[in-house]
Amino acid sequence: MLHSVLEFLTQEINGFIKLKVGDPSQDRIYLSGVTNETGIAIPDQSLGLSLINIEEERTAKEQQSKFINSVGKVEKRNPEILLNLYVLITANFQNKAQLNDTDDYVEGLKQLSYAIAFFQSKNVFTPENSPAMAGFDPNLKKIVVELYSYSFEQLYNFWSVVGAKYLPSVLYKIKTIQIQENAIQESGDPIEQIFLNSLHKS
Repeated sequence: MLHSVLEFLTQEINGFIKLKVGDPSQDRIYLSGVTNETGIAIPDQSLGLSLINIEEERTAKEQQSKFINSVGKVEKRNPEILLNLYVLITANFQNKAQLNDTDDYVEGLKQLSYAIAFFQSKNVFTPENSPAMAGFDPNLKKIVVELYSYSFEQLYNFWSVVGAKYLPSVLYKIKTIQIQENAIQESGDPIEQIFLNSLHKS
């Protein structure tokens, strides 16, 4: 489920940026970790979309665990898990492939602006307005993406943890992803009558 959401959004952003730059052949953003053992993992001269945190959404959590199925049996399943995903879009434009010591800073900002413009123009995705969703996961019903601002201290701490120098980036919160495996814990007949013992000892 998580990979389907992120792969779908990566494809959608790619399509938008390709239209903006007029080059349909070259991918502009990749689903990638920010760093690996050798340094920045995002391909040079491109954007990277990286999952950096997963948070459980507790405010709207379903508490019901017993359901009546289509044949009238009672089934017990664990409540679904609702998740928020925090995704970082990073511009890695350092001209490493061209062995050029100068950073292509302006081009990186331009490409990052395209990604921001994409979510400004469309931040709610459903199978109705985005038919490609069904091809990634038929269980995806709705994806809501919102810009998430974090402090300079949080920014510094993040780049310190990943062990890399800061690159231009923007953080988004993706809400709310439903995880439900529908594994049946118990099954049985529903309770239809309750008998009360009305006899009292004298």
